[in-house]
Amino acid sequence: MIDELNSKFYAIVYTYKTVGIDNLAHHYLREEEIKDLYGHFKGEMNVVQTCNRVELYLFTDYHNYDSILSYLNHIHNKDITRDATIFKGTRAARHLFEVAAGLDSMSVGEYEILSQIKLSIQNAKKMNISNKYIETIFERAIKVGRRVRQLTDISKGKVGIYSVAVEMARNRIKDLDNRKILIIGAGKMGNKIAQILHSYGYSNVTIMNRTKQKGESLATKFGFRYEKLDFSKINDYDIIFSAIFYPTKISANNTLVIDISSPNIFEGKNVITLKELEDFSSEMNKLRVMETWKAEKIIEEGLNELISDLANLKYDEIISDILTRMEEIRQKEVERALKELKKRDTEDVLNSMSKAMLKKIMSPMLEKVREAVKNDETNYINLILELFDNGKLSHSKTKKITTEQANERHNSGNGDN
Repeated sequence: MIDELNSKFYAIVYTYKTVGIDNLAHHYLREEEIKDLYGHFKGEMNVVQTCNRVELYLFTDYHNYDSILSYLNHIHNKDITRDATIFKGTRAARHLFEVAAGLDSMSVGEYEILSQIKLSIQNAKKMNISNKYIETIFERAIKVGRRVRQLTDISKGKVGIYSVAVEMARNRIKDLDNRKILIIGAGKMGNKIAQILHSYGYSNVTIMNRTKQKGESLATKFGFRYEKLDFSKINDYDIIFSAIFYPTKISANNTLVIDISSPNIFEGKNVITLKELEDFSSEMNKLRVMETWKAEKIIEEGLNELISDLANLKYDEIISDILTRMEEIRQKEVERALKELKKRDTEDVLNSMSKAMLKKIMSPMLEKVREAVKNDETNYINLILELFDNGKLSHSKTKKITTEQANERHNSGNGDN
């Protein structure tokens, strides 16, 4: 099955690493554009779009990428495909598994990408652009991503600046639930901190901001309180998150202050600056990177499991085709027998007898088909398909099986008979 994976599975990739965060916005696809693009080839498709990547995955016999890439240029009215990285076969599968494991993320080991991949395949099903092969590949990728996080420390510890800031506060002050928390600033950074605190369930939070409307809006959004900016009140709080620009330094020695302002405005023995947060985040990221070799081993195992998944899928297809053909033959034989035995009550007997007969006769052969599919023995599978006048598997190296090969397999299967 590895040959089929290598000849049919492709990934067209744009990421923050290859095109940059600012340019990535030019590569996003709307739902109607994805559906239109799907109409340009015969096969299966999924699209993964996040703030760090736009990636198209295709499982198809269609090898000419010119029309697909040209269509992408047409959508965006510019030549964006020159920036595309194209992976094929096992390399495309490996890339997807690395993404699912968090190895390709800006923050190594981050969890969010797993839910984004899961959501992407759900959306693909809703749009009817995926099918069993793409879905099987993505299901295996999700399993690999989960296993990496279970068996390694790659996701251990926060590395995002805002998450690190809150984690430091939680570590320094154990009963943060019962403490008074102050956020100074209602801009982007203040909003992030407020969102994280809210996600932990903290409610004793006050927002201070120079602009009343903006401060009240943020406070109302998360059910917090708002007060006008007043540095004389900072000692009324147990923990302060500062995220504003201010021209004068403020002294703070009694209250824990996590100052993510740039430049920092607080100074004192209990002040943690943005530089300290960045250094800590960088160290945590280094520790995660050290775990990547374990993740790579899990990914390698996942690729082998994927080959087995696809082999089982192909086996199910072949057996379904064979059984369908067998059922057609059986029904015709029953109809013929009934015509000859119109006056006898034998229909049930004929049905039961013919089904049991087919099952007993065909079971040994079906087991050998399973073995042949797993071993990628295309010649032997083609021989069976020819016996049922059911076409052939396409294979670049297929040769007509010889009588000696058939006899050898037949003899080896007799065993204890």
